[in-house]
Amino acid sequence: MRTIQRTLTILCLAAGLVPDAVAQSDSPFKEGTVYTVAMIRTEANSQDDYLKLLSTYYVPLMTKAKEQGLIKGFTLLSGAFANQEDFDVMMLVEYESMAMMDPDVAREAKWKAIRDGMDTSIGGKEKTDAMQTQFGGMRTYVGNKLMRKLELK
Repeated sequence: MRTIQRTLTILCLAAGLVPDAVAQSDSPFKEGTVYTVAMIRTEANSQDDYLKLLSTYYVPLMTKAKEQGLIKGFTLLSGAFANQEDFDVMMLVEYESMAMMDPDVAREAKWKAIRDGMDTSIGGKEKTDAMQTQFGGMRTYVGNKLMRKLELK
């Protein structure tokens, strides 16, 4: 998760150059919240098991992050493959702004406390690591995107 956050932070910094050009247009939209979108392809006949596994770690983790104000919300979407290279699960995490993904010692301490609490509730770091290994056997990351919600002015 930390690797994803670092990657998204770099993307955010790079994307920060684009809004200046967009802001000068007469767009009928204003910028809204920011989403990280992970696209996942589950292995054959494993989507249900993958989603069940997410419900034991990812969903409680994101729920706690939302309660602590680290994220605005999160959404899981599932569907059918359009082709062999397609994804069938999307994980969206909504942030109030790009600034919420900037490095911050206090925010990282909150994330660490949540992760440590999850490790304890699952039965220890070893069990969490085993679960991460299970995730790897069930899915392939197709890609990640950073997207901004557009709201009509």
